[in-house]
Amino acid sequence: MRDAYLTVTSVLMVILGLVILARTLPLGVHLQALLVGLGFVALGAYRLWFVAAYLWRRLR
Repeated sequence: MRDAYLTVTSVLMVILGLVILARTLPLGVHLQALLVGLGFVALGAYRLWFVAAYLWRRLR
């Protein structure tokens, strides 16, 4: 149950980061929005990498 929760929140973090970037970049480049958006995308992708590695090991 915990693994499913972490996977869902990781996907939502990537989506939220992309939404932050998509909504703020047309208004101009703001350092705080850029850091927060890229931070969410990077952390979500990092966590999803562990999910993919776990699934890859399990399927082998």
